[in-house]
Parts: sequence; structure tokens; C-alpha cells
Amino acid sequence: DVLVYAAVAIVTLIGVFKCLLPLMGTTRALRRAIRRLQQDAGTRTGTPVWQEKRFMGNRLKGSWLRFLQNAEQLDRRGLPCNVEDYINDDTVTHGPGNATLAELIPGMLTSLGILGTFLGLVMGLSGLTLNAADTNALLAGMEKLIGGMSTAFLTSIVGVIASVVFNLMYNRQVEKCEKAIDRFCDVFSLYAMPKPVSEETAMLTLQQ
Repeated sequence: DVLVYAAVAIVTLIGVFKCLLPLMGTTRALRRAIRRLQQDAGTRTGTPVWQEKRFMGNRLKGSWLRFLQNAEQLDRRGLPCNVEDYINDDTVTHGPGNATLAELIPGMLTSLGILGTFLGLVMGLSGLTLNAADTNALLAGMEKLIGGMSTAFLTSIVGVIASVVFNLMYNRQVEKCEKAIDRFCDVFSLYAMPKPVSEETAMLTLQQ
């Protein structure tokens, strides 16, 4: 049972450090960027704050550098650059949040709980003897069986609870991150760079 509990704790910690904390970091970076855009809009005296390479923090630095490079190239041709192509669910949520790993962790925790169930039952049944002539041995075997069943049920409960809690926390954090992405894109288009029109709208305007 100790090994199963330790495995559940290790898998949970991996999920926290590899999935939850990175998502929390990107959400904070987006909210910080929103505040800086709003503050810069009222007190701008030189280069816009969003043109800094570290504007989005370390985790999103690569995506932001790609946006700045492409925005500069498109600006030379008189074309706008859509920030949503670089700051979106794939670059902010799925990548830093290790979405693939986050999908595996709840199943792993549940499987560990089931493994503990089988181990507990095996431990309990291994000490059970049905020799009615030896009452002491029979009582000792029953005691061991009860202890094994207790281990079996407790490990299952711990595994399921850990799975449910992690799943709820991760989904909640993903929801917060997605809201921060939408808010950032709206604020950026308002204070920094307007959204480019869609291809359909551009073609319709050209035809007219």
C-alpha cells in the first residue's frame, strides 16, 4: 500500500509541476501583458511596450518573437499581422501545459488505485487458511484478509480522488487560460494592432 500511495503522490506531483504550474504561469503572463498594454496606452512616450522581446515572459517568448518578426515583415508591405495566429490555445495552453501528459495522468491515477485493489486482495487471500481445526490460524487468516481488503479499498479511493481532483484543477486552469487569451487578443487589437480582416471580407471588398 505504501508503494501505491507513493506512486499516486509522484504522478500527482508530476502533473502539478509539468501541467498545472506552467498553465498558471502563462495565465499570469497574459494578465500582466494586458495590464501593461492598458497602462502603456495612456502614458506612451516612445516605443510601444508590446514591441519588447520579453513582453510575454519567458514561457511565451518564442511565440512572441515569431509574432514580432512576422509583424515587422508584413508591416513593410502594409499588411497587418494577426496576433491570434501566435497567441492561441496551441502555443499558450496545449504546449506549455503538456496537454498530452495531462490527459494521461487521471487514467494513470485511477489505474494505480485499481492496482492497489488487486494487490490488497492478493495479500489478504495469501494468508487465508480454511483449516477449521486450527482456530487460531483461521482467525489470523481472517484478520489478514480484512487488512488486505482495507488496503484494497483505500488505495482505490485515493487513486480515484486524486484523479478527479487533478482533472478538475487542470480543466479549471485551462478555462482561465483560454479566457486570458481571448481578453489579451481583444485588448491587443484595441490598443496595439487592429485585427486584419478575414480573407472573405477582403475578397468581397476587392470585388466591390
